[in-house]
Amino acid sequence: MLRAAKNTLSLAAAMAGVLVLFGPATSASAAPQAAQSSKCGSLDNGELCIYGPDGPITGNYTTEYCRTGGSGTINVRFGYQIEGGRYVWDGYDNQFIASGDCGSYTRRLSSLGSDDSIRGIMMTDGKVYVTRWMFVS
Repeated sequence: MLRAAKNTLSLAAAMAGVLVLFGPATSASAAPQAAQSSKCGSLDNGELCIYGPDGPITGNYTTEYCRTGGSGTINVRFGYQIEGGRYVWDGYDNQFIASGDCGSYTRRLSSLGSDDSIRGIMMTDGKVYVTRWMFVS
């Protein structure tokens, strides 16, 4: 057996012992995550979702696309739309997403009413894709 392979096996055995004694590592400063609502839309090569706070109207809303198929990379831009309103595009930079990767953009919104609905949007190659509507109540 090669020395590198022996060293790797020894290290793996030592790490397994540490996990048995102490358990998996977790961040002591990690705060509990607030509950989130989501609405998604399935696309040919992935899933487009919007995530938002579960309850309060003001909060962070994230549009995310996880690409599961296709070749090469695609150039995308994220945004959102409030029902009855225009598209609002986030940031100035596009993201490049390869198969097996996800891209997202988060924005904080505070001007939503309790009867509003919001959806995530994504544009690639001049075509716009949307999530299902998420009620903000």
